[in-house]
Amino acid sequence: MVEHLVLFKLHEDTTEADKQKVVETLQGLKDIPGIAEFSVGLNHSQEGKSKGFEVGMRIGFEDQASLDAYLPSERHQSTVGLVREHFADVIVLDYTW
Repeated sequence: MVEHLVLFKLHEDTTEADKQKVVETLQGLKDIPGIAEFSVGLNHSQEGKSKGFEVGMRIGFEDQASLDAYLPSERHQSTVGLVREHFADVIVLDYTW
């Protein structure tokens, strides 16, 4: 399994409705072939260590080849393109387990 973790910092002026739109749009990625597990949601941590990152997404890919096929895919690119305007910063972390 290859974990693909993505944290999104949104622009300060992003409305609550737009935050929800980001999450709902990203949920459209969940049934891409090669994805075994998927979750996305808004941060609700009370720890205060999130440094402004408000949306988290975790995708468990069956293998590295599935992740490699996903990243340049038209579906991934077009889905992210729909909400990219709201991103102030993004952190990506991939690991195998």
